Amino acid sequence: MAVRHGSATVELPSDTEILITRAFEVQRPLLWELLTQPRHLLRWWGPDFCPMVSCEVDLRAGGSWRYLCRHTDGDLLAWHGTYREVVAGERIVGTEVFEGFPEAEAVTTMSLTSEGPLTVLRTLVRHSSREHRDGHVQSGMEAGMQSTFDRLDDLVAASGAPAERFRRVAGAFADRTRAVPEDAWDNPSPCEGWTARDVVAHLTEWVPAVLARADIASPPAPDVGVDPAGAWDTVAATIQAALDDPEIAARTFDVGPPGTMAVAAAIDMIVTGDVLVHTWDVARATGLDEHLDPAIVPEMRAALAAMGDVLASSGHYGPARPVPEEASEQEALLALTGRDPAWHAPADG
Repeated sequence: MAVRHGSATVELPSDTEILITRAFEVQRPLLWELLTQPRHLLRWWGPDFCPMVSCEVDLRAGGSWRYLCRHTDGDLLAWHGTYREVVAGERIVGTEVFEGFPEAEAVTTMSLTSEGPLTVLRTLVRHSSREHRDGHVQSGMEAGMQSTFDRLDDLVAASGAPAERFRRVAGAFADRTRAVPEDAWDNPSPCEGWTARDVVAHLTEWVPAVLARADIASPPAPDVGVDPAGAWDTVAATIQAALDDPEIAARTFDVGPPGTMAVAAAIDMIVTGDVLVHTWDVARATGLDEHLDPAIVPEMRAALAAMGDVLASSGHYGPARPVPEEASEQEALLALTGRDPAWHAPADG
């Protein structure tokens, strides 16, 4: 995957507009996620000398956002706005105000288009006057913008690494656990005999046991019976810290049937995939968004299929189901792990 440092372009299509264009070698759904979710924005938005330290996003028409950055001199800089239109994966229209100049509110339109192997990000900034537009251009925004997009490009380039794959999958699972209505935790799940709460309990029990074999200690987690989302957050943070530490990630240990592996490879093989499919289990059980990461699903399906007998004997998945030719990648992954993509809770459940 190629990086394109310093390749953003700036045009002035009218007396009040700025058009910023930047291409990334990445699939559009992943770039959308990196552009819109706080857990990712906090890692790239803002140049090296003024990184983001706080991020609030309510991504819906009428919702608001606020970014807070800290300059190397210690000064805090903030931007905020309101979303006017959100078309998932394609376009966001909203206002933008730099709080240092509150009178210079602009309207921005951010769009993503797929162009061959690239996803092109275009941001049109419409100011209320030429004076405000020129002030924006002369503020040094282009240098800061190039640095910011370079940081995003580096994140895109690392997206296939075990640490980044887990970050995305674990984050999506966390999003679902935080969205489960309190009265839905005891709903039956596609995992026979398990409720939605049991799915989280499974992950928060067996994953720490695996990590312990690699001498990775997990701190006490909240009781799943009381705070399932908090329990998962604790376990996920431990896994992420291990993956983000090069020394721990490279540590080898006896995983069990798969043999001796590095921590990063073991988590990528047996943990990330399990969390991915359990995201669907929780979502289907509780009526939440069931869509799984479209960039990771095909990769995980291929990886699990390659495990063959090891997958079947792991105890984590039921026997694979037949896959119709017209099945989507997600349906094929679910069937491979023994799930019935058409499963619904019994009417009396």
